[in-house]
Amino acid sequence: MDARQPDPTGPMRLSVVMATFEGETYLPEMLDSLATQTRLPDELVVRDDGSSDATVAIVEDFAGRAPFPVRVLTGERLGYAQNFVSASRACTGDLIFFADQDDSWRPAKLETVAAAAQVDRSEALFHDFALMSGDGAELAPSYYSLLAGKGFGPAVALKGCTMAVTRRFVETWGWPAPDTSVSHDFWVALLATAFGQRRNLDAVLIDHRLHDSNTSGWIPDASSRVFTEAGVPAGDVDVLIDLVVKRPRLRGWTRAFLDAAESPGGQVDPAAARQLQRSLRTNRRRHRAARG
Repeated sequence: MDARQPDPTGPMRLSVVMATFEGETYLPEMLDSLATQTRLPDELVVRDDGSSDATVAIVEDFAGRAPFPVRVLTGERLGYAQNFVSASRACTGDLIFFADQDDSWRPAKLETVAAAAQVDRSEALFHDFALMSGDGAELAPSYYSLLAGKGFGPAVALKGCTMAVTRRFVETWGWPAPDTSVSHDFWVALLATAFGQRRNLDAVLIDHRLHDSNTSGWIPDASSRVFTEAGVPAGDVDVLIDLVVKRPRLRGWTRAFLDAAESPGGQVDPAAARQLQRSLRTNRRRHRAARG
């Protein structure tokens, strides 16, 4: 059996993926929160993207004392999106979690999400989270509630650190190609939402830290909209596309998702594939018309 293929006869294996870069400030707290999970991961795969600080040393020290296997990968500089993708390809688990280097996971996160994954056929699971400042002060106890106050549903929550995907999802969709610059989190969010493979859990399971060095601290609001409006009916897919697929990424990201919708063949609902393609093309046409 390929070492990266899960054993279909055994229990669900949990992989945690972490992409690191210059993360020494908050990384120890994040790693310690993995070690205190009520359901420990079966592996942690960390890929560092060329840090010049103590990040790699911190991970290697943790690997020597962690209650689960830790693999540390290094290599050429890939950038945020492909650093996560590269680490994800090295995972062996049935359920893959994505960890930011500067958060803290609450003890029941892995156990809660894994239990949810075993009771239905959702292939991408998302959960609520609290927002924290760099010094640890709570900014918002529930991100889903924060979104609701801005006129958005939980489908707009795109944080990779709050999602887990099954091996089936990866086998169906793969990962975005390096030349697209599509992030792993939006890849999962849009495809899982478009094809009914997504489940949102209301449980607040991590403390997500916002600080000056965040790679992605974006929180959508009314100014993030282009063609949709709060209070005007629009599907989750259309809202996601409106918020994210815009210039300068319009051309490349639209093509990446159009190609993805064509590739699975009989594995997914063809009507959903056509609807996703229509939404992407409509969004592209509107942007081109607006540009004149």
